[in-house]
Amino acid sequence: MNQPFFTIVIPTYNRAHLIGKTLESVLAQTYTNFEVIVVDDGSKDDTCQVVGKFIDQRIQYYLKENGERAAARNFGVQKAKGEYINFFDSDDLMYTNHLETAFRIIESKMPSWFHLGYDFKDADGNWLKSFTSFEMNIKEEIIFDNRLSCNGVFLQKEIALNNPFHENRVLASSEDWELWIRLLSQQTFVFDNTVTSTVVNHDSRSLFTIPADKVIARDLLLIDLLQRNTDVQKIYKGNFNKFIAERFTFFMLSLSEQRRKYEVFTWAFKAFKVYPPIMFTKRYLASIKNSL
Repeated sequence: MNQPFFTIVIPTYNRAHLIGKTLESVLAQTYTNFEVIVVDDGSKDDTCQVVGKFIDQRIQYYLKENGERAAARNFGVQKAKGEYINFFDSDDLMYTNHLETAFRIIESKMPSWFHLGYDFKDADGNWLKSFTSFEMNIKEEIIFDNRLSCNGVFLQKEIALNNPFHENRVLASSEDWELWIRLLSQQTFVFDNTVTSTVVNHDSRSLFTIPADKVIARDLLLIDLLQRNTDVQKIYKGNFNKFIAERFTFFMLSLSEQRRKYEVFTWAFKAFKVYPPIMFTKRYLASIKNSL
């Protein structure tokens, strides 16, 4: 095989029932100079057997001790031979133009990192929505809303090696958000709104199953990491208190759904103290109302 231009890093954990379709979509690419590194993060199902059914020299399979997605992605980067890295989730799908579109952007702009458009579909393949309105003010927006998809991000290998995901398990499900904010504070960002992948919105998606206490621990760590990053603070210092207050309102919402009223009001006070205008936002008011 020629030296691959792209390395697609696919972390997976107990996704034997899904990863087969993901790999089929990868192998259907119109641009073919790539390698796939499947990093099995300690699965207990038959993921190994499912991946082993794909007889293609471009696919490499590694089984490691469970360490969450950040560690699996970093492991894959260390094994990568491609010039550009694409992190792809093992329960999502590529359209056939994914790598061809990425290659076209690289040929014309040579970006250190960039992002492609994507859509959401339900488990039956029905379209839900598309994310195709990325603008140059994404640097200002990202601190409040992580609209970037891991599937749509491409990084030069050197950038990926020098900017690994934080591997603290507490940060799981926000490790990508932290990295995007960190990169946007350092590197020029390029985007293309061509839709090239789909996020499958199934019930077992980990983002939908996080208990409130883990959400709080995760976001407090996220706040701490970003506060200690001097590049991030230079870019976002004017909006950082608002960002903190918005994370606190997310705690309020999660806690209000569990009828933990005292804690809702505790975080409401902290959010107001950090950024008083937060009290007029919908999430703040809705959480208070649900707790009365």
